[in-house]
Amino acid sequence: MVVIVFFFGPEKEKEMNRIVVTGANGFAGSHVLESFVENPLEDCEVVAACRNENKLPQWFEGKKNIGDLLDSAYLEKLTNEADVICHTAAFAEMNGTVSNSNKYFFEPTKELIEASVRNGVKRFVFLSSTTSNPIANRRLHSKRALKKIWPHYYNVIRIENLLNNLKAKGMEVVILRVGFFTGKNYSLGILPILLPRLKTHLAPWVNHGNTSLPLTNGKDIGEAFRLSSLVELKEPLNIFDVVGKEVPTVKEVFGYLNEIYGYPLPHFNVSFKFAYTFARFMQILHKLIPGDPLIVPAIVLLLEETSASNKRAKEILGYEPMVHWKESIDIQIKEMQVRQKSNMKMNTIS
Repeated sequence: MVVIVFFFGPEKEKEMNRIVVTGANGFAGSHVLESFVENPLEDCEVVAACRNENKLPQWFEGKKNIGDLLDSAYLEKLTNEADVICHTAAFAEMNGTVSNSNKYFFEPTKELIEASVRNGVKRFVFLSSTTSNPIANRRLHSKRALKKIWPHYYNVIRIENLLNNLKAKGMEVVILRVGFFTGKNYSLGILPILLPRLKTHLAPWVNHGNTSLPLTNGKDIGEAFRLSSLVELKEPLNIFDVVGKEVPTVKEVFGYLNEIYGYPLPHFNVSFKFAYTFARFMQILHKLIPGDPLIVPAIVLLLEETSASNKRAKEILGYEPMVHWKESIDIQIKEMQVRQKSNMKMNTIS
């Protein structure tokens, strides 16, 4: 009898997919970590990258890479170990300067992108906002340069353009234009900015409150990033809107805040043109007065019509939002009542 023995050798290990989340201790970053922890995959290793390990969620037990994105050596280390970069780190100043935004946001992000290409990162997922939509389509109600309206968002658009020019560089790019942050673990967002201003009875309707206000819960943002890291893509550049189950108007959001929480409704209406002019005046005035102004051009920009839709994200990523905007507001206000003892400043970093 002849016995034939087939020798297959040791089973080849699956290639590990290393996903680095920058700004992992911030609002978006912490929700990205949460989404991966709640949906673990054997061949994925998630790395939390941030400056302060103590601010990471206590429940996160995965790998950590602590350092500053201003440090070129740290960027090399991050990108050498990454297959996918989920870039949620930001320095968001609603009433800031171009120089600060360049130093703490644009330049480190530009270096991170360059290091990612140089070191063979396969995919770069960038946190943008639906605010990009009216800017890209030239539908703003202001003729001022974007860097004068909102320096931070001027640099968001510059970063989008950098990523758009990487088509021939071999790295896949996903730009997630998410709606305005709401939910738990909140940081600088639409509610902490708007609610104190509604209390003054001085905040007006802009365009009768008829523009949409796309609110997106952190849980949905985390899921969109998780899917963007894993789903097979057919194009080198992919831009998706990511919003909640429904997109309310400003009037619907303010009406809900009035009905459920007693915040006053605006008593008068102004045009976008007047709102931008008045916001600029308040910005100049408050250079001489301590504290944040009642309104700045960046707030008006947030009220521009975005026409955001989940259609492409649903078709290509399989994204399905889980949290309704009213529920998301409830979650955040409940947390604000415990955490926030004074009005939030217009500048933050994560």
